Amino acid sequence: MTRILLVEDAAALAELFAHVVHERCGCDVDVCVAVSDVELFLERDRYDLALVDLSFPQENASGLDALAQIHRASPNTKLVIMTQGDAWVSSTLRDAWELLPIATVISKTAPLDYQIGMIKGVVAGDDVPVDPAIQPLIPETRNPQRDAQRFSRLITHNGHAKLWNVLLGRRLDATYKNVADATGLKLNTVKNYRSQLLPELRVHGLDDPSLREMQEFAWRCRSFLLPFVEESLNNR
Repeated sequence: MTRILLVEDAAALAELFAHVVHERCGCDVDVCVAVSDVELFLERDRYDLALVDLSFPQENASGLDALAQIHRASPNTKLVIMTQGDAWVSSTLRDAWELLPIATVISKTAPLDYQIGMIKGVVAGDDVPVDPAIQPLIPETRNPQRDAQRFSRLITHNGHAKLWNVLLGRRLDATYKNVADATGLKLNTVKNYRSQLLPELRVHGLDDPSLREMQEFAWRCRSFLLPFVEESLNNR
């Protein structure tokens, strides 16, 4: 029987939806209500399909972190995003769509029958189009230059790693002075590092970003960036 992992923080809603999916799709469904618990589920079982929400406001994590973790642990698991499609998650949605093999995206506002039909299609191996309500938030074509390994190019030396390591701290107000103080780098060095990174940042959709925009990008994509930061800092 097909096994599905539903990652959704609204516990009562998730349990109800899981029951409907089980009854109407004939699938076993496990409910995970926190990104921090995804690893425990992956250690216990393997899943054919993961249905993942993007927003987890009670955690220092997002559905993108969960999706990346599931894909690393189980590359054959089909990935499906379920989201309200609010504008504020559009950047996370775009990152997930470009960086991971997302099978489709289901709108939480769609009728239940439509949602179930999409899930059945994915389970059957069909090419299931993204929900029309979500399509305006997704690029028409995936950027072929952008993948998880590409993040290594954002760290060409240890100084870049120091810069990103500080920007990954979300509580920091990312001004040049604060970043310079936190890294121990000179102010002009921080400015030079940002300039060096601009061509590669454009690949990720950032055109002449401020440090605060770089910080938001780093935090949003930390599951892809952090491993390269840590590798560089550990090998210095």
